Amino acid sequence: FLVVTGSRAAFTDTTDNTGNAFAAGTLELVDDDGGATALFSVANMVPGDSVTDCIEVTYQGTIADPAAVKLYSGGYTDSGDFADYLNVTIEEGSPGTFQNCSTFSADDTIETGGTLTAFDAAHTNYANGAGVWDPAATPESKTYRFTVELDAATPNAEQGQSVTALAFTWESYNRMLWMSGFG
Repeated sequence: FLVVTGSRAAFTDTTDNTGNAFAAGTLELVDDDGGATALFSVANMVPGDSVTDCIEVTYQGTIADPAAVKLYSGGYTDSGDFADYLNVTIEEGSPGTFQNCSTFSADDTIETGGTLTAFDAAHTNYANGAGVWDPAATPESKTYRFTVELDAATPNAEQGQSVTALAFTWESYNRMLWMSGFG
């Protein structure tokens, strides 16, 4: 028997890249009511009465360029058809804080005196939400001034009626970039 053995010398080397990590960004909208206080709690309105109040919304997420912030109805409970007589005007601007519009200056009117019923029907989600504010940085704030008027022509039959559990919702989302085709 013949045994053939061979030996081969080879050089080898490696490198690695360690410590990689991934974390999701955040989209965070907050308002200055502390999450616990209603913007309006108005009793004993009579036809022609009007109330105005402000709330500041701040984008403080870590995602650099979120989509525009839209405002829509979060719904309400109506004891009859009282919302048909509540006229709503909503403006975006600055400055201003929760329940203090003394320094507010409007940039845009996003709802122009239609009824609460109409606002609720027209603005039900982000796609048909109202507003033009498009935060470009974090933190960035916008104040919303709400004026609600009980229509002067409200009929006598509306005495004692009410709207309760009224909610307004602000929403944004992260923008996604899609690329197709290379050339």
